[in-house]
Amino acid sequence: MTWNDQPDRGEEAQDRGAAALSAAAKTAQQALDSAKGTAQQALDSAKGIVSQTHLDEVGAKAASAASNLYREGRDRLAGSEELTQAAEQLSGAIRKNPLAAVGIAFSAGLLLALLARG
Repeated sequence: MTWNDQPDRGEEAQDRGAAALSAAAKTAQQALDSAKGTAQQALDSAKGIVSQTHLDEVGAKAASAASNLYREGRDRLAGSEELTQAAEQLSGAIRKNPLAAVGIAFSAGLLLALLARG
């Protein structure tokens, strides 16, 4: 079998990588939306606290709330089965086709640079 007779595995890997990346982005967006809702609740709660206590107490409570929010968000992302599976698929696709992965990363970086520039 010659090189031309083999199916195009690079496109297949790119498709799998794109699907895995899309799934990871969706899961991450859901986690961020959830964290946003929790942060909004914390902010609303903090507004009530500010009117009732001293600033030192508010600072301590805000630090505690921020720490809890960070820990909760990290745990949600770490515990996400979909995100873990998508990361494994993406890693496998990159290992199978490293040159395609570099090309995609370069293209994405170039596109972001052009968008940020102008």
